[in-house]
Amino acid sequence: MEKYVITPAGERESEAIHAGLRAYNRQFVPDTADLSLAVTDENGRIIGGCDAFRMGELAMLDVLWVAEDHRGTGLGACILEQLEENAAQQGAKRLELNTVGFQAPGFYEKLGYRRFGAVEEGTGAYGHYFYAKEL
Repeated sequence: MEKYVITPAGERESEAIHAGLRAYNRQFVPDTADLSLAVTDENGRIIGGCDAFRMGELAMLDVLWVAEDHRGTGLGACILEQLEENAAQQGAKRLELNTVGFQAPGFYEKLGYRRFGAVEEGTGAYGHYFYAKEL
């Protein structure tokens, strides 16, 4: 039996894992693209962005983040709107995402996302919710 060493992944290892999965996925859905976005302020500080990708007609948002001092300004909606536009221009018909109850379910619902699944008490007392929006 082969021996393995399992350790916590750092940034380099995480990138290698993502690259491996993308390469595997392209065998089945060759039409893929990275849709990730970053927002910087006038000083070059990253204040928000998203990690997202497209496989054929499906776009998936993995992470959407806005710096705490910029929350409530509309920046999150701006990022999501740009992601939706980019995904649609590349042929995506739907965008899917997941969020936890203490994060932003109401935010996504306000922007037209419909909940299609939930795990109540998915993490502690908070639900884990799955959303989609037709583009």
